Amino acid sequence: MTIITLLLYIGLVAILVTLLMTQLFKVHRSLFMTFLQNFTGILFLFSGWVKAVDPMGTAFKMEDYFVEFNAAFTDSPFSFLAPVFPFFSKYSLVFAICMIIFEIVLGIMLIIGDRKKLTSWLFFLLVIFFTVLTGYTFLTGYVPIDSTFFKFSTWGEYKATNMRVTDCGCFGDFIKLDPRISFFKDLFLLLPALYFLFRWKDMHQLFSLSSRNMIIISSTLFLILYNVYNFHWNEPHVDFRPFKNGANIAEIKKRR
Repeated sequence: MTIITLLLYIGLVAILVTLLMTQLFKVHRSLFMTFLQNFTGILFLFSGWVKAVDPMGTAFKMEDYFVEFNAAFTDSPFSFLAPVFPFFSKYSLVFAICMIIFEIVLGIMLIIGDRKKLTSWLFFLLVIFFTVLTGYTFLTGYVPIDSTFFKFSTWGEYKATNMRVTDCGCFGDFIKLDPRISFFKDLFLLLPALYFLFRWKDMHQLFSLSSRNMIIISSTLFLILYNVYNFHWNEPHVDFRPFKNGANIAEIKKRR
């Protein structure tokens, strides 16, 4: 499956959910806004879930980022930030689980319209965070191996082999995206993020405030248990890894 195919599927589901909300429940203020809430919410639900089934994989990916950020910032004008990255690297699993839960819960908040202004800002900030990660991954392709990111004078021709982190991990092991595509995907998501910031009053809301609070709290508790289950008590609930148990390794290597 490609990212375009995935986004088309998510778009179709978002259209169906939007029609259900607008025609059956009559909850929308703006049809376009309701579609955007559902599209981005479902996207975050899915991208969060494919990481939640294997939080260790996301933890390893974040550790890769923290190691590279430490190296990049150490010999730069921003060296005062470098000491935080070894700390984050040490607790990369906790960081990964918190990030996954935040992403999924934010997706739920978008769909049900919980705390509209806060949700708009949280979505914007998370998209900025993802854009920094994917942008760094892509742009290091211009940085020679013997140099660091902030030595801009040494940048040269783009080479995929120069990239310090070769995959953003946006969709876990479900889809491995080319870093350039990952970066453009996040730039695209900045459009609805900015739209939400300026038009948050047009967002729809489902249910009462107390019901929305209950949904958010119960979802958060469930997701904590679900993530712990998938790395501490058991193997991934759904295993998207290429060399999962039962896979024909010889056949997989032939296809590659």
